[in-house]
Amino acid sequence: MATKPRKISAEDLLTMRFVSGPQLSPDGTLVAFVLRWINPEKNRYFSNLWLVPTDGGEPRRFTVGDYGDISPRWSPDGRRIAFISDRSDSSQIWLIPVDGGEAEQLGQLEEGSLASLAWSPDGTKIAFAFRAIPPADRKEERDAREEEHGSYPPRVIRRAGYREDGAGYNGGERWHLQTVCVETGHVNQLTSEDYDDRSPAWSPDGRTIAFVSNRTEDGDLTPGYQDLWLIPSDGGAARRVTKQSGHMQNPVWSPDGAEIACIGHDRPDEIWGVSDPHLRVVSVESGEAQDLTVGIDRPVGHHTLGDTSESDVGAVSLIWSADGARLFFLVSDQGSCHLYAVNRNGGEPRQLTQGAIDVCAFSADSETTRLVLQIGSFTEPGDVYLLPIGDAEGNTPVRLTDVNREWNAELALSDAEEIWFDTYDGGKIHGWIVKPPDFDPQQKYPLILEIHGGPHTQYGNAFFHEFQFLAARGYVVIYTNPRGSKGYGETYAAAIRGDWGGPDFDDLMAAVDYVIDQGYVDSERLGVTGGSYGGFMTNWIVSHTDRFKAAVTQRSVTNMISMAGTCDVQLMGDRTYFSSEVWEDPTFYWKLSPLSHVQNISTPLLILHSEGDLRCPIEQAEQLFIALKRLKREVEFVRYPPEASHDLSRSGPPDLRIHRLNRIVEWMDKHLQ
Repeated sequence: MATKPRKISAEDLLTMRFVSGPQLSPDGTLVAFVLRWINPEKNRYFSNLWLVPTDGGEPRRFTVGDYGDISPRWSPDGRRIAFISDRSDSSQIWLIPVDGGEAEQLGQLEEGSLASLAWSPDGTKIAFAFRAIPPADRKEERDAREEEHGSYPPRVIRRAGYREDGAGYNGGERWHLQTVCVETGHVNQLTSEDYDDRSPAWSPDGRTIAFVSNRTEDGDLTPGYQDLWLIPSDGGAARRVTKQSGHMQNPVWSPDGAEIACIGHDRPDEIWGVSDPHLRVVSVESGEAQDLTVGIDRPVGHHTLGDTSESDVGAVSLIWSADGARLFFLVSDQGSCHLYAVNRNGGEPRQLTQGAIDVCAFSADSETTRLVLQIGSFTEPGDVYLLPIGDAEGNTPVRLTDVNREWNAELALSDAEEIWFDTYDGGKIHGWIVKPPDFDPQQKYPLILEIHGGPHTQYGNAFFHEFQFLAARGYVVIYTNPRGSKGYGETYAAAIRGDWGGPDFDDLMAAVDYVIDQGYVDSERLGVTGGSYGGFMTNWIVSHTDRFKAAVTQRSVTNMISMAGTCDVQLMGDRTYFSSEVWEDPTFYWKLSPLSHVQNISTPLLILHSEGDLRCPIEQAEQLFIALKRLKREVEFVRYPPEASHDLSRSGPPDLRIHRLNRIVEWMDKHLQ
């Protein structure tokens, strides 16, 4: 007799498996991908490379051990796979033969971060981007200090971008391009100036490497200026290709070497994310750029949020066909992310995948007759699929892996009900409702409103363990894409430019009203939560209405004035967005701050924040907590330790992720159940 599926718990996160980085072999017969898992006893994530044949068959583990093996890249002849691994205690490049044998380290790099492995066309070298960590943070220096009982040396700060959430503090270290010889392991550094150089891409003849770099006078303060550059693959002077400044990413050469495709836009002063990235093709000779997606009014790339989807940092996100006639790329649209194709000579881009899905990565064989996709949905964390292309489009992706088959079978997961509803000024807003797995329409349920971060991202058809967990605990969950979200056109995203807490507040309240009108929600038991910008909106909501009986604000923004100088990215002075620097109009920034309305908060509030958060520093939470204590309001403050960064809910230490989920439910249960 089959066991009845049970409701999901917070701890079920620990037994999930996560797919990322599928890479199709040049001959199209095998897919290499990364499978990541959690070891609860060691409280760590580990990952290995796996292989699965495209003609059917079970996936098999290709590398073994408690390591972090990521970013597989096939050699041009398909005989070897290069990958990044920490198996020698720091991130290094490794090679492993496909037909069997042990992995071998390629060269020796300092301690640091590695990204964007790219084989040369002849298979003799691998290009990559590398950034060393500050000397004081390296193991040898740490051990010496410990032995001598010395203190950590003072940091001398000379640049605005001296820290980065998730990476920590840096000195003068920059991302630079390097190549390594596959046969000898000799490493050659190509760039060394005081700029960040990323995303190397080899020309078809192997003589030149394209990359993106911000080489303005102070790139930390002008992050939108990411130009396309070229450098000889053996070293030499770099030259700028792009004629007009813009924000370029992910360069990929055309097969004939005459053009380079990029994802980006030509508005470098627009750095908050309102401007949608488009597919642009740049002439190597003239530097002129052509926009191939100008007509679709949707962002190119993956912009959908989830708490379990994995990405391959540095992976190519657009591909030329082998004949150079068309390009393949991703588009985020109304909660989904789909694969598209467009002819190089123009025409309407064509959507190649359908349905309520989230395509977050893809790659192709050498002839672009087959593509492999990483696809997830609201009830599927993500797996590898094969999509035959050739001359026939409209094919359905064929599933190659089902890494969470047993996990899924054991649990009673809820589906998401898609809704469109009217906001107060007559516009249409998109959202989803998640009901308890044993939902009874005759009952009245407590409601939790979830608000995404960004603000210029989108919720949608991606798996959310958190939403499933809340629904399993007896809550109706609603999540929406209010104005400001991606995936609905630039005008929609721009509606909250410099006006957080305006149209977005109206849309979120309309969402709550819509669900209440369905008849199964108790209007006296409403909860709200969100993180980052979603935390800002949680603070804004409870300081502008008392209809919610419980709130959890996470990694939030409370004071826009202090945020301008403490965030790891220098965005608050963007004159295209907030119209002024903080010191020029502090009154504007103060009125935009939830802290300026703190005396209106009566909703019991739980504050969750990480001491290691450099995106929304913990001082934001500290100000809110002390203000509410002085006002004698019901508030609790959970400070997570420094090892938890801004992304605690997605990639933080496993035990702290579980603690966070249980604290949210305990708070909601206390006030809503």
